[in-house]
Amino acid sequence: MPMIEKFRAAGIVTRIITAVILAAVLIAAWVTGGWYIAALVALIVVVGMGEFLFMFQPEGGWGMKMLGLVLAAGYVAAAAFLPQYPLEHALGVCFLLVALYALVCWSREQTLDPLRRAAVVLCGLVYLPMLLAPAIHFSRWEQLLIVLVPAVSDMFAYFAGVCFGSHKIWPAVSPKKSVEGSIVGLLGAVAAACALGFFCGKAPLACFAALGLVMGVMAQLGDFFESALKRAVNVKDSSRLLPGHGGVLDRLDSITFCAGTYAAAAAYFPFF
Repeated sequence: MPMIEKFRAAGIVTRIITAVILAAVLIAAWVTGGWYIAALVALIVVVGMGEFLFMFQPEGGWGMKMLGLVLAAGYVAAAAFLPQYPLEHALGVCFLLVALYALVCWSREQTLDPLRRAAVVLCGLVYLPMLLAPAIHFSRWEQLLIVLVPAVSDMFAYFAGVCFGSHKIWPAVSPKKSVEGSIVGLLGAVAAACALGFFCGKAPLACFAALGLVMGVMAQLGDFFESALKRAVNVKDSSRLLPGHGGVLDRLDSITFCAGTYAAAAAYFPFF
């Protein structure tokens, strides 16, 4: 197949237009900073949480879904307004509220459904607000890092996979991902981290290279994880909100894993 036909089949034009719009929104919030970042994180988390909940239960369970959305927003608000408040305590409060609501529902239904719905909500809270909320208090360069590294990795992997990807890396989880795309994506992640470290970082460049490699691996694992979620419920995209990209979860998959990875690494080693 000619290269131009490969890109047309992959919907590259639509993907690029949507990516440019998303980049403009992210850059505007990043440049403005402050509460704009917190508001953007809250919006992303709530929309992503909604997609997550509806993926696993398209119908019914409206009370648990609403509780999940409220708790996701509340978790981000606690992170933004109460930075001194340990977030594990906020997660504990979320667990108690979900468990109590599930208990009430179970007493009425006497089935496993309320407990399954509760498990989905709790998993969504760990997957989205818990991993993303700490980014509110990252420095501006750290915020740029957790978005830039997975974005560059994904872009490099995508183009390399379309152009010359021929060996499937994990077809049981994501049939279209290739070994070639994965390797090029890792190289892109390392290059992005090193470039940011060279201009803005305080740690040695070798540390940023190692960080980029780890974050590149985690970005791809985040992508695989979300692919597994979608295959488990037999859907192609988490939603149709973003033309050419699917839903918010389809764009967050790499960033959530990278944000959590960087938060853990930065707690022990100062990069900026």
